[in-house]
Amino acid sequence: MNFKRNKIRKKIPVTKQGEALTKGKNLNRRLNIKIPIITFLVIIGVLLFAISKAVSSIDFNVFLEVAGDELQTDAFGHTNFMILGTGDASHEGSSLTDTIIVASLDKESHLVTMVSIPRDLYVKDDTVGSSRINEVYIHAKNHLGNSSDGIDHLKGKVEEIMGIPIHYWVKVNFQGFTDLIDELGGIDVNVKNSIHDPYYPKDGTFEYETFSISAGQHHLDGDTALKYARSRKTTSDFDRAERQQEIIYAIKEKSLQTETIISTEKIKGLLNVLKANIETNIKVKEIITLGSMAGGFSQDSILHRLMHDDPTQCGGFLYTPERQFYNGMFVLIPAGGFEIIHKYAELNFNYPLSAKEETVIHLLNGTGTVGVAGETKQILQRFCYDVNRFGNGNTKDVQETTYYYKEGERPDGIDFLKIMIPGKESTEIPEEYLEYIEATGVILEIGYDYVNSENYFEDAFYYLPVPKAATDSSEEATEGEATETPEATESAETTTET
Repeated sequence: MNFKRNKIRKKIPVTKQGEALTKGKNLNRRLNIKIPIITFLVIIGVLLFAISKAVSSIDFNVFLEVAGDELQTDAFGHTNFMILGTGDASHEGSSLTDTIIVASLDKESHLVTMVSIPRDLYVKDDTVGSSRINEVYIHAKNHLGNSSDGIDHLKGKVEEIMGIPIHYWVKVNFQGFTDLIDELGGIDVNVKNSIHDPYYPKDGTFEYETFSISAGQHHLDGDTALKYARSRKTTSDFDRAERQQEIIYAIKEKSLQTETIISTEKIKGLLNVLKANIETNIKVKEIITLGSMAGGFSQDSILHRLMHDDPTQCGGFLYTPERQFYNGMFVLIPAGGFEIIHKYAELNFNYPLSAKEETVIHLLNGTGTVGVAGETKQILQRFCYDVNRFGNGNTKDVQETTYYYKEGERPDGIDFLKIMIPGKESTEIPEEYLEYIEATGVILEIGYDYVNSENYFEDAFYYLPVPKAATDSSEEATEGEATETPEATESAETTTET
C-alpha cells in the first residue's frame, strides 16, 4: 500500500557533483518539454501557410474535367451556344428576346467568339409567321405550346441565319440577371463611353427614369448592370450589344474567383438563382466541363463581334428598308442576302484565329477592270480586315491572284482570305512592292482569275432598292429591285492612304 509513497519519498544523496547533475537533468527536462511545443507550432505555421497558398492557387479544373461530360462539337471541333435575354413579368414585352448572342468555343486555340444578332433583324418564318427575330420565340412558344419548343424553334432560325449548328442554348430573364450579379457580389466593368439616358424605362410603370454612368472602371451591382446592358435611347442597339458581351465576360471572371468557388453559401445562392430564372438544355455534367475550361479564357481570348447597318465598319452588312414593305415595322435585313452573313459567321466561328488577327492588307488591282480594289476594300472592311492602302497594281495583266508576305511572317488572316478570294501565296515580293510590305501584313494583288470568276464579291450596297419616294410615279421600284447607286459608277482608284 505504501510502495508508491515510499518510492516517491526515496532520498537522493546530494553532493556538489550530484547537485550539478540534478540541475542538468532538470534543465534537460524543461528543454524536452519546450522543444516539441516549438517544433509543433512551427509545423502548424508551415502547414497553415501551405494550405493558404494551395487554396489560393488550387487547380479546380483537374477535378471538374474528370467529373464532367464531353461537350458536343461541330466539324471544326467547336462548341456553339445561343444566349438569350428576356424581360420578366414586371417589364413590358417580357417574352421578347431582345438579347441574342451566338458564342462559339474553340478549346484547341482557347478562343471564344461572340456575335450579337440585332433584335430588329427580319426573318421569314412559314411556321409561326415572319417577324423581327426578337419576336420569334414568343410566337413559337404560343404556337407550339411550351417554352422549350419555342426556344428550339428560335434556335433553328438562328442556325439558318448563321449557317452553323447550335449545340446548346441558355435563356435568362432580367430578374435572373440582376440576382446572379448580386449573388456574385457585383462585377467589375470598364465603361468605355459615358452614358446619360433620361428615357430608361421605370420598372412597373409607363414612365421613365434617368440612368447615368461615367466612363472608367466601375463596380456594378445587378440593377446597375442591367441598366448598363439595356440602355439604348442615347446610344444604339449595337452599342448595347457590345456592352452585353462585356458584362458576360465580367460575370465569367467573377464566377471563377477563389472566394466564389470555395464558398458553399455562394454556390447555393447561385444555384437557386439559376433554377428560378434560367432555362437551358445544358446538362449538369456538361456545365462542369465548361467550368473546367473557363479559367483558360482571358479577355484577350474572347472576340466580340456585331452585325449592324454601317457599311463602312466591321460587321456592317445590314440596312433598313422602307417600312411600307414590312407592315410599317422598322426592320433590318442583310444587303445581298443571308449568304453574306454565313460568310461572316464562317470567318468568326470556323476560323477564329484569322478573325482575331485583324490582318492589315495593302490591296492592289492587277487587272484592267475599274473599281475592283475600291469595291473589294469595302467588303473586306466589313469582314473586319484592315485595308490600310488600296489602288492599282504595277500592271493590268495579272492573271493569278497573289498574296505576298515576308518570309516567316505568314499572317493567320490569309486562311480565311483565301476562302473568299482564292489565290496563291508568295514570299518573293516584286521590287516595286517592297516599300508597301513594310507598312502592312500582306499585299493582296487581285488578278483576272478572281475578277472573272463566280467567286467575285460585288458590293451589295451599290444595288440597294431605291426608296419609293425617290422614284418616278410611273416607274416605282418595289422592294428587292436592284438599282445601281452613283457609287457604283466610280472608276477612279486611289493609291493614297485611307
